[in-house]
Amino acid sequence: LITDVTAIAGTGADAVFTRPMFQGKLAAQVKPQGGTPAIVTVQIGAFRADAVRKGGSAPVRNVDLQIDAGSIRQKPEAPFREAKQAVDLGQAERIVAVGRGIKSQENIPLAEKLAKAMGAEIAASRPICDNGWLPMERQIGSSGQTVAPKLYIALGISGAIQHLVGMKGSRTIVAINKDADAPIFEVADYGIQGD
Repeated sequence: LITDVTAIAGTGADAVFTRPMFQGKLAAQVKPQGGTPAIVTVQIGAFRADAVRKGGSAPVRNVDLQIDAGSIRQKPEAPFREAKQAVDLGQAERIVAVGRGIKSQENIPLAEKLAKAMGAEIAASRPICDNGWLPMERQIGSSGQTVAPKLYIALGISGAIQHLVGMKGSRTIVAINKDADAPIFEVADYGIQGD
C-alpha cells in the first residue's frame, strides 16, 4: 500500500512513486516490495483531471468469498460530512491565493474582488490562515489542501516548499511579488516583480 502519491515515474513493475513525508518537508521515492498487486492512492489535486489518459486493461479475477457476519468486529459510523462553510479548493478551476506579502488583513478584500471578477476561489498560504485573516479550509500547502487548477494567481507568496507542494500541479501559475528572488518565480509561468 502506497498512499498520498504526488507523482509517478515509470510503469508496471518499474514504477516509482513520490509521496510527501514529515508534513511535506521531504519527498520520498518508493517502490512496492513483494511484487504485484499494489494499492496506490493519490493526493487530491496532485494530478490534473484534463491530463488523464486511458490506460491498459488489467485482468479481472472473480473470487468467491464467504464472510461470517458474526466475525466482523468493526461497526460503520455515520458517513463523514464536511462543515457547510467548508470549500473544496481541489475542484476550483481558478484560484487567487494571498500570502504574507499582502502585509495586512485590510488588503484581502482587494484580492477577493479580483477572485470574484475572475470567477475564482480565494485561498492563502499558511501565515494568512494562522493569523486568522482567512479560514483554515482556504489554506494551500502541505498542511492544507493540494490543488491543480487551470489558473493559480499567487499574490505576495514567497514560495516556501510547504506551499509549493500544494499548488505546483497547476496548469498556469502567475506570481506577483516584490522580491525578484522569491522561490515562487521558479515554478511560475508568468512572474511580475512589483506591488
